[in-house]
Amino acid sequence: MKKILYRGICVCGLVSIMLCACGKQKSGGDTEGETAKAAEEASKSQADQSSGQETYDLIPMVMIDGKLYMDTGYEVSAKDRDALTDGKITSEVDQSEQPKEDDQSNFGTGYEYQYGISDGLIEIHINDGWWVFATEEVLKSSAGMVEYEDTANENGVSDE
Repeated sequence: MKKILYRGICVCGLVSIMLCACGKQKSGGDTEGETAKAAEEASKSQADQSSGQETYDLIPMVMIDGKLYMDTGYEVSAKDRDALTDGKITSEVDQSEQPKEDDQSNFGTGYEYQYGISDGLIEIHINDGWWVFATEEVLKSSAGMVEYEDTANENGVSDE
């Protein structure tokens, strides 16, 4: 009987630890009401699966000035950063959706941004780093990204 009780306590402890680890949020995001939102999303996900629809997370995206920008994976050095920002992400959609309104992302709210070094590029401040986002046109244009890489290397940009 003691073994069964002990095993039950261990299982409950492990489940609690896993739930706490899954509940961690990125810094810069709104944490109030996240538990209710997570429960709602889990419910929606279960409903989608039961109806035969599968949803997938998309690449991080943001809509600014009517243009959709996607994460490039490049980080810009903060040492040459101007203190002024051009805007802030104020709303979000689910990670499986594309943003449809200005200053809306699919990865969170509260992040500030600056326009990039050329048209079609935005730099967003996420977790103490400035990350480069680009329009689909820039991403498709190898010349656009090569130009960015050349300029970035001169300005101390890291691709890690």
